Amino acid sequence: MRNSDSYRALLDRARRYCALAEQCEDAVRQKLVTWGATPVESDDVIDALYSENYLDDVRYARAFCESKILHQHWGRQKVLYQLRLKHLPRTAVETGMAAVSDEDYLAALSELAVKKFSELRRSTNDPAALRQKLTSFLLSRGFLIGEINQVIINTLQQ
Repeated sequence: MRNSDSYRALLDRARRYCALAEQCEDAVRQKLVTWGATPVESDDVIDALYSENYLDDVRYARAFCESKILHQHWGRQKVLYQLRLKHLPRTAVETGMAAVSDEDYLAALSELAVKKFSELRRSTNDPAALRQKLTSFLLSRGFLIGEINQVIINTLQQ
């Protein structure tokens, strides 16, 4: 199977796909299916990508966590949920989550809270409604209520 033209074409295409951006095994498998790969070809391509270091679960989890938490301001709960959907090993997920320090995480939460607070303040003057809307928004982004309350007390009520 590894010497067939279709396998080599799929492997080359998968290499290019992985070289563009970090990918996880789940995403590559889905692409291979859309490209018409058989299950045996998919397994062989995935094995080759791991052996050639195009795929690395820890590296992917680290990049995913840093991107989603630091740049898109997602909470850890949302990131964990998304990583579980990608069927990554628990050790890779834990390593990826540890890549973002608590200080950076809280700074991202604080930045998001301040921005949303200023947007919400334009539409309402009721402090209780303002706090409720801000809390709901931050919960929807995957932050925990304890983290949200800490940021509201330390940042917004000064």
